[in-house]
Amino acid sequence: MKIIFICLLAYIIGTLSGSYYIGNKFLNTDIRNHGSGNAGTTNAMRVLGKKWGVITFIIDFIKGSLVTVLAKYIFKLDDFLTLVVILCCIIGHDFPFYMKFKGGKGVATTMGALALLNFKLTFIAWAIWMIVAIFSKMASLASIAFFVAFAILFTISGKYELNSLLMIYTMAILGIVRHKANIKRILNGSENKLGKVNK
Repeated sequence: MKIIFICLLAYIIGTLSGSYYIGNKFLNTDIRNHGSGNAGTTNAMRVLGKKWGVITFIIDFIKGSLVTVLAKYIFKLDDFLTLVVILCCIIGHDFPFYMKFKGGKGVATTMGALALLNFKLTFIAWAIWMIVAIFSKMASLASIAFFVAFAILFTISGKYELNSLLMIYTMAILGIVRHKANIKRILNGSENKLGKVNK
């Protein structure tokens, strides 16, 4: 029963969308109706401005970190159950019930959650995100690289058992699938660069 409660709590925390609340409370804007329609950091920067975009990232990052703290350091769950709880948080971010299940893509939330689980590996994956973003100028491609990178890094680290790795792979696959529209645009050369609004 305890793990069910923690998973539900993680999902609820995950549904707390930074861009959605900022847009509605301060700017009278539903971010889902503008730009790419995604309730995440990149679209927040494009639609709401860089300041609000950064705040959105911080909110989404912190909620992921908070869930890891609750699971691993307060409830003392093992790595596998901690990753299950983290996945529930990401699902909450991606599919918040009160937003008709139309949320973000989970990049910042995943970063925040995994950073508290394994800072070194997550930092390397984040560095790869930065390098790809700088050279490609595409946040979507950088995010996809991040998901692939942490899946590989957690695997080759040798620190995690198969059941934990399956949770890691599920997070990575979910993150990549959430970028399927971006992947199509990347492949046909129509993906917008950083600073531009997707049509």
